Amino acid sequence: MPEPRRRSRTLLAVLVLVSLILITVDYRQGDGGAVAAIQRGALAVFGPVAEGFATVVRPVGGFFSAVGELGSLRERNAALESDLQELRRQQVHMADVERENAELRAQFDMRQRLGFTTTVGRVIAQPPTSVERSVLLDVGANNGLLPGMAVINEFGLVGKLTEVTAGNARVELLTSPNARYGVRLAETGEQGFLTGRGANPFQLELLDTEAEIEAGAQVVTQLFTGTAIPDGIPVGVIEAPRDASRFLAVRPYVDFTRLTTVQVVLDYPTQPTELPEEERLPSPDLPRPDLDDEP
Repeated sequence: MPEPRRRSRTLLAVLVLVSLILITVDYRQGDGGAVAAIQRGALAVFGPVAEGFATVVRPVGGFFSAVGELGSLRERNAALESDLQELRRQQVHMADVERENAELRAQFDMRQRLGFTTTVGRVIAQPPTSVERSVLLDVGANNGLLPGMAVINEFGLVGKLTEVTAGNARVELLTSPNARYGVRLAETGEQGFLTGRGANPFQLELLDTEAEIEAGAQVVTQLFTGTAIPDGIPVGVIEAPRDASRFLAVRPYVDFTRLTTVQVVLDYPTQPTELPEEERLPSPDLPRPDLDDEP
């Protein structure tokens, strides 16, 4: 056997023997043995070093753990953001529903006050130009609509129907320069004709050019033969007292820039343009004076 290998085996045998002796001595001496003292010394020396190493390594382990959870956190954040957006959409929708319900309740009150039979229509197209002054509704002949019917909302007269198809109808707004309506002053009964002037106040021409008119007088529709506009629908108020001009400015009750839902008056009045001859009552046969008997 070579010399180096023999020496290694001898040294190994010595180490094993020494270990057995130390274990036997430590077992017999208990906690007060020499080996135990050596172990306690080693723990006192190397314990703080091991704790410091653990303190340094612990954040590194936490960092890699957080990196592993980053994808999950991103998914949760995206889900929360989606829920927040949905809540915002629901909030906007609820606000719009509440506004529309308030408008419909106010329009119902106006219909009850005027005593009309109406159908509700939604404005689906604003005027294509500022000159045309008309809007399109989502109701038509299938809902009982006919040209000439009055259109109102919760504030008063909006206009009248000019074109009607099966499912839609066009409203000529009261602001249209082509619009001309018979009206009267609610307080005095003075009658006249109202003309639209676009974004400007309406123009009112009274039949009595000398009537004294005060600012704030209320203007309502007047029933005239040949129209389907009912009597007594609110229109607006006189802006200023009469001056040298024969025209008066009328501020409308309706905000024509915020039309969303309206009502079409179905039970419009019908007035004959002529009295049917077969329905005319005969004139009473009254005695006529004899001119020859006059003194």
